[in-house]
Amino acid sequence: MDEPRSQTRIQSVSRAVGLLLAIAESPDGETAKQLADRAGLSLATTYHLLTTLWAEGMLTKDESRVFRLGPKAMVIADAYQRLTWVPAEYRTALHSVARKTGEAVYLGVWRNGGVQVIDKVEGAHAVRVVGLDVGFTEDVHARASGKLLLAFAPDELRTAILNRSRLRPVTAHTITKKSDLLAEFATIRETGLAYDREEFQIGVKCVSVPLWRAGEVAACLTASAPSQRFDATKDAVIAALREAASSV
Repeated sequence: MDEPRSQTRIQSVSRAVGLLLAIAESPDGETAKQLADRAGLSLATTYHLLTTLWAEGMLTKDESRVFRLGPKAMVIADAYQRLTWVPAEYRTALHSVARKTGEAVYLGVWRNGGVQVIDKVEGAHAVRVVGLDVGFTEDVHARASGKLLLAFAPDELRTAILNRSRLRPVTAHTITKKSDLLAEFATIRETGLAYDREEFQIGVKCVSVPLWRAGEVAACLTASAPSQRFDATKDAVIAALREAASSV
């Protein structure tokens, strides 16, 4: 592949990319003034670039004029993820937990605007969760992986997902009130654990832990087990998940 040459670079495009990356690295967003100072650009130039990106859906802007990544940025992120294989260290983590616990272990990530199962390893005593196969993205509110990634997601993304999701009662135990989910998300952020207490399938419970990368939750590991066995072995399962996550 040819290397990019400095004389072929378009300055405005390069500056716009720099602003996008700066915003992506800021969990609370940035104002035009903050970005201008960081980039060493005039406020007028920065504002024109930002408003163009905002108009194209690459950024959002709130009433305080704080810019954050917009929905079109997620399209690019999703496209990149579709081109990538499951990292070897994630596969190692899956196999480690499955071997130690004997349960089914899943890898979940943000993909195509939802929380998708992209890999699964079944342990010696694994119970099959009906429908929860590689590629599944539905009922994010009823799954441990979905609740975990939503809990750690940026506020705007979490709100957008909840607003467009039908919080249907998958089982009698499914949380279907937005306020109850938000309260559970706060607990998840405090403990680093998300549970599915027969909310997706009766007779099966799950627990999920985050996989951190560059200061952000990039994915999650989830283990499932029959409810009675889960209650008896929960501490050991969580320990195995956390040990595997810490090695990634």
